[in-house]
Order: sequence, then structure tokens, then C-alpha cells
Amino acid sequence: MSLTQSQPEVSLIVPTYNGERFLRECFDSILAQNSTDVEILVADDGSTDRTLEIINNYAAKDSRIRWWQNPRNLGQTENHNACLRAARGEFIKFVHQDDKLLAPDAIRKLATALDENPTATLAGSASDVIDERSRLVERRRPFKTGVWDGREIVRATFEAVGNPIGEPSVVMFRKAQAGDGFSRGYRQLWDLEMWYRLLEQGRFVYFAEPLCAFRQHSAQQSLANHRSGIGPDEMLRLLETYYAKPWLHEMASQRMLINQSRFLKKNLRPFGRRAEVLLAEMKSRIQPASYPLFWLERKARHPIAKMKKAAARKAGQRS
Repeated sequence: MSLTQSQPEVSLIVPTYNGERFLRECFDSILAQNSTDVEILVADDGSTDRTLEIINNYAAKDSRIRWWQNPRNLGQTENHNACLRAARGEFIKFVHQDDKLLAPDAIRKLATALDENPTATLAGSASDVIDERSRLVERRRPFKTGVWDGREIVRATFEAVGNPIGEPSVVMFRKAQAGDGFSRGYRQLWDLEMWYRLLEQGRFVYFAEPLCAFRQHSAQQSLANHRSGIGPDEMLRLLETYYAKPWLHEMASQRMLINQSRFLKKNLRPFGRRAEVLLAEMKSRIQPASYPLFWLERKARHPIAKMKKAAARKAGQRS
């Protein structure tokens, strides 16, 4: 690929806010990358701890780091959008301050995958969930290595009733296809909403090897959002939006219809009439024979999933 000197191939972006605890580990993983055609942008959203000191120290070591502090606190979504506007790279790769890249060729692999697959709008990988001491908790590998139809992946996420694609640290996308950025109308599922928009336009390139680690800890913003209960409401909004699209309505599998019906039934009281109408429509499309097959499959998968998690925890304790 031929790019001008002023346009790096990849914009590596680290939005920060009071991130001193894990930020060094994040930066170390970024600077260990073997890709050289990158810019590193750091947007601080008003940190009051030692985050700025850490950023300054790393910026003194590497001239590719360009950073600033917002004049006021923008919040998580708007800070990400400010980063997108400032980015000059063809490809966008966020790495959150709590997370880290696992392989020195992680950026190269994702960028090459998008470069070699012009119809792909999103690239991602398996990821490791780590704890506060960087020990492995779980390895997430929801897809097989390959190039997938984006709309099939959207359906797969609705089958899972979650976000198997992963967080911003796990994926890479083209800046030109990001539109106005992350939706300001979402506080918890703002990343998934963006992945849906991208995947509706094209294909998904996936690596079944973990290229990134997502850290779980008690102070992270996503956990606070989860406790607030906004996640289910935003999932309903995504379901309403996409189930109304003819392509997803036609592609909806029995597993998707059953899982989403269970989700709606569980939340009937807070959702009210909105959920009742959607639930009735979905249940009308479920074939009676699908229920026992679904429960048999679910029962068979559950112990396997538990064993995988237990094995990951043991591996993390040894590391």
C-alpha cells in the first residue's frame, strides 16, 4: 500500500482517564509492536492522578506519541469521537488504558487483513480476559479464523445476546467507514452499535488467536454502566432497530428467536409494551420442535464452557 508521509497507515489510539494503574502495561505493549507506520494518539479526559506524568514520560521516549488533554471532561463516547476526528491513519485501532496487545505483530496482522480484503469493514481476533494482576481468567474465541459475511456476524451476536465481537481494544476498522463516529445515544453498547453499522456494510476478518487482552477490574467504566442497568435497555433498542431491517428479519435463526424471546420475557416489566409486541412476533416464528433441540444443545454446551473457563483460570494462576 502506498501512503503519503503525512498519512500513517494506522492510528493507534489510547483514550485515558485516571488510568495510572495499568497505563504503563498498555503503553509497553503498544511500543513493542513491530509495525512502524503508525501514529499513537493519547487523549486524556481530565485525569487527576499520575496519568499525565506517565504519558509525558512515554512521549519523551517515542516521537510518534501525540497527546493532549481535553479542555473539559467529554465522557467516554465523546472522548473516543474526539480521537477519531484527530486521527490521520487509514485504519483505526483503539487500545484502552486497562488493556494491552498480546503479540508484537497484532497491529500488522489486523492492518494487513483489512488491506488484503477491501470488502472487509471490521477486523478482530480472539482475546484473553485478564484480572488486575494480568492473570488469565478466560480466553474468548467465538469465531473461527476466516473472512465472514458481516450480516451473519450481526445475527450471531443476537444469537448470543451479548457482544462476542469484543471491545474497541479487540478490533480495527477503516476511518473512512466510521461515519460520525460512535453514537452519542448509547452509554454501554456504543461500541457494539458501531460494529453493527460497520458489519452491515461489509465483511468481518477474524483471527482465532488472541491478539489483545481485555482487563476486568472493579473500577472500570463498563462495570459501572452494567450496574446501572442501562445495558438491557440499549440491547432492546439495538434489537428493535435491526430486527426491523428486512435482511435480519429474514436471516433470523431459531436460536436467535429463542434467545431473544428469553431476553425479552426476562425484561418484560421494565420494557413494557415495547417488549410484549416484539416478543409475540418472535414467538410466532419459533417452530415447536426447536425448543427441545435448543435445550439439549444448551445442556451439552454448558459443562464444556465451564471446563474451558476453569482451565483458563488455572493457566492464569500459573502465569
